[in-house]
Amino acid sequence: MTRSGRRDCRIRDGNLRERWDAPTLSARFVRRRSGRSRLMPSILATAFLAAALTAAPTAAASAAPGALAGYRMVDLGTLGGDSSYASAMNDRGDVVGRAQAADGIYRGFLWRHGRMIDLGDFNPIDVNDRGQVVGTRGDGSGGYVWHRGVMRPLGAPSTLPVAINNRGQVLGRTDAGPVLWTNGRARPLALGEVSDVNERGQVSGGVYVPGGFHAALWHSGRVTDLGAGPFDRSNTYALNDRGWVIGWQFSAEQFERGILWRHGRALDVGTLGGSFTQLRAINNRGEILAGSQATDGSARPALWRRGVLHDLSLAGVSTDGEVVDLDDRGRIAASIRPVGGVSRAVVYHPR
Repeated sequence: MTRSGRRDCRIRDGNLRERWDAPTLSARFVRRRSGRSRLMPSILATAFLAAALTAAPTAAASAAPGALAGYRMVDLGTLGGDSSYASAMNDRGDVVGRAQAADGIYRGFLWRHGRMIDLGDFNPIDVNDRGQVVGTRGDGSGGYVWHRGVMRPLGAPSTLPVAINNRGQVLGRTDAGPVLWTNGRARPLALGEVSDVNERGQVSGGVYVPGGFHAALWHSGRVTDLGAGPFDRSNTYALNDRGWVIGWQFSAEQFERGILWRHGRALDVGTLGGSFTQLRAINNRGEILAGSQATDGSARPALWRRGVLHDLSLAGVSTDGEVVDLDDRGRIAASIRPVGGVSRAVVYHPR
């Protein structure tokens, strides 16, 4: 499990300043939508069937060397409204996000064991394998940890949680800078930005350097600068329990390229034939979930595995939406748009 969601603020076109400003700020945010589309259930059912049929892999694609197996899609439903959005998933297959209630208002949810649990006025950001959920409330009162129906505040109203590991350590941001909470105590981190924390307590983030910003890894008080490519800028999105870090740096043409840092080296994971790749999540098997530009200029969901970037649309994953997170069993959390004005949180299960 990693975070990604969700969440990333990226600009694909424009000048260097515009494209640099967005990715170096927050590595995650939860999308909020307003308004409610009043569609009949039969229309949605037809739309889901059509999406499944049109996204199904062709025989040629299935027979391609190294091609992925197909996926079975599970719609997570809503809290009574039309739409829902996924923001993160743990390695037990639990998913958190936001869903519309019957009154049209969006509320936080935890989906587990086939049931969507209403978390109330809550913006879930991450969930660990113990079912602890970190997020924020709509009243601006700061960050919270939800567990078994109890909401525990993290600190001041300025607190913004970013991730939580299975030890219950919470990574977040405050007005004073990034911190790591362990057993309720906050430890300041010598980083300019943070994106994820693994089970070893390693933190992925970034540091300011003269004239630029570099991806970095923090562990036990030590910061390792992971370096940068053209224009002296890079940042991170997530890491796994092996300490492999994913993030981005620019190409010479100022396009965002997905980077895997492992064993002290930076690896560009490539594209699907286009100019950019935006990484979302990495699991402990080293598989990376992404979105990548294809040769025809369209954005496709993608999975990097054993040195190859695969087009997930050929395996049944919808191109009309966003892949969000990836667990150690290869399940993919996503938000798709079955019809205009409607979003649904889904999980793709490998066949």
